[in-house]
Amino acid sequence: MENASKALLMAGEIFIGVIVLSIFAYVFQRVYIFAEDYQYRNELQKIAAFNTQYTKYATNTGSEATYIYAEDVVTLTEKVLDWNEITAIDSEKIELYILDKNGGVIYSTQTVIPNFDKENFLDTYKLRGDPTQAVKREYKFSCLVEVNNVSGRVNKITTQIKGERDN
Repeated sequence: MENASKALLMAGEIFIGVIVLSIFAYVFQRVYIFAEDYQYRNELQKIAAFNTQYTKYATNTGSEATYIYAEDVVTLTEKVLDWNEITAIDSEKIELYILDKNGGVIYSTQTVIPNFDKENFLDTYKLRGDPTQAVKREYKFSCLVEVNNVSGRVNKITTQIKGERDN
């Protein structure tokens, strides 16, 4: 009889031990899932902040036609070149294309042209306010920003001349 009661006590202790271990495993799993979810949301916020630097230049995202101008194209180009210079991962580099009205390439990060000449670009495509200039024109550009489906990051930006700026 004494052995039976000891056996029952031992079985009860083992049962309580299994329950305590199960609770610890469940809590550990929940903490891990919470931490993983927190990390995932944090990464999404970082990607969204990164993309906003470029998507704010995107045109025709609403019902009304919108454009960017030469200064915006220069700023955007400098941001892309800075990013491409600091990132070591080729798949995260951003392709940038500046196209003329007919789709010809004015500048591209994919060509062998080493530097973007912003002064020449601004002289050519932006009105400088020179009163002696016979033809006073400034060009407007469309801007298409594409996002990589896998990483969620901006990976390609295409700007194209859409005509002269409306005065």
